[in-house]
Amino acid sequence: MKINNHFLIPIVTGVSMLPTSAAMLLYTSGHGDMGIAYDAGALDPHVHIHDGSVVDGMTINNPPDGMEYAPDEILTLVADPSTPRAAGTQWAFIGSPVSSPVWVLPQNQDPDRPFYGVASEELDPADWTSLSFSLVTMAAPAGGNFSFYDTDGFGTPTVRFATSDGIDGADSWLLNVGGHDHANFAFTEPGIYALTFTVDGVHVLDGAKTATATYYFSVAPVPEPASALLTLPLLGLLARRRRATA
Repeated sequence: MKINNHFLIPIVTGVSMLPTSAAMLLYTSGHGDMGIAYDAGALDPHVHIHDGSVVDGMTINNPPDGMEYAPDEILTLVADPSTPRAAGTQWAFIGSPVSSPVWVLPQNQDPDRPFYGVASEELDPADWTSLSFSLVTMAAPAGGNFSFYDTDGFGTPTVRFATSDGIDGADSWLLNVGGHDHANFAFTEPGIYALTFTVDGVHVLDGAKTATATYYFSVAPVPEPASALLTLPLLGLLARRRRATA
């Protein structure tokens, strides 16, 4: 578990924060990633939805790359059923009592849920000396906590981010440039979560680079399809297909 040794950043609870500038598309199943690219001298966090995934009731079919979206265009569904919080102190980071409901996007693919990860495949490892991905703020339902962790073959968790002890400098993950990782996204209360992440890297020619983006999750009850607000023919207007990924 992470140790707090940095200045704590307040967590905003009891509010739902969705972008007001545009309707969002509901991502309900299939493979997707918080993607990290580098365009015109700037890091570019985005959402990469792979072919075969379902967004707003429509199966993505745009080979070979799938589709890419701005983070505020996608609302990721973390639907029922929940799972009871496991007993044991190693699970205290979840931030809820033993046996209370926890909603999880699992690190192993479930055909009925988004299979979400973090990917920097669009970056050339030869161009970067370091790359980190950090949770910096969260807006959540009252009492809501978020954690991001993976488990080994024995089910032992390794925590990457956890809000139950606040958000601080320890909520940072050093990425393998050009890599692709999946872990468990866990939430303790139903509602909308707005999770803001910062990507920091050092480019061998361009120096230190940073970018921040907010990603949105709808936990538990299935909301009205975003297509009620945005007709399917407009899907292509919001999607940004850019480049092939490895």
